[in-house]
Amino acid sequence: MRAVSTVQLSSQERILQVAREEFAEHGFRGARLAGIASRAGLSHPTLLYHFNSKEDLYAAVIAAAVADWAHDTEAAASAGLSGFAQVEAILDAGFGFLATHRDFVRIVRREALDGGGRLEEMLSEHARPFVDRAVVFLEREMQAGRLRSHDPLELIQVYYGAVFTYFSDAGFRERLIGEDPLSEEALVRHRRALTELLRPALEADSTSPSGTASGRFQRGRSPRRG
Repeated sequence: MRAVSTVQLSSQERILQVAREEFAEHGFRGARLAGIASRAGLSHPTLLYHFNSKEDLYAAVIAAAVADWAHDTEAAASAGLSGFAQVEAILDAGFGFLATHRDFVRIVRREALDGGGRLEEMLSEHARPFVDRAVVFLEREMQAGRLRSHDPLELIQVYYGAVFTYFSDAGFRERLIGEDPLSEEALVRHRRALTELLRPALEADSTSPSGTASGRFQRGRSPRRG
């Protein structure tokens, strides 16, 4: 979600925006409902009117992020593409999602450090249908000869790991290479590098020109507002 003035949002939207930032900064254990309510300009009872507990609020924050991810992924999957062009569109959607949901990236990283139980259960419930659909598509495209033979589940995990690490380790990367990895120029360059690595491994005819997905990313897409 893009950051917008809390004055423009409903009470529930203000709570979700502030909660996302608090959970990203302090983790589930460190975030406090009273502090979230105060930052949102609301009373503690008002927050509890919308969300019964910190667990409910945390689940709502994750659900909102996953809804944005689902929206972007569905739009890419409905583009009517095939072969690597469709793969590239889906990968572009995932890259764009993480680029515009950096608080979510930090929440996932904190959960991993804390044990990951809460988030793993929520994400697996929401994300599994997308993974299953991706596997079906990739297997179909391999059978049709439009993609090279590969392991769909491993491909999904490799790409997720590569992209997620890029955003979660942005601070370390900046110190390492002396450049802001979240600048538009750096994002475009990294997105292009990932595509160039995957294209010859997956595309049945690796000599074909780039699909339209990377062009859309370079021009920039308006992220869906939460």
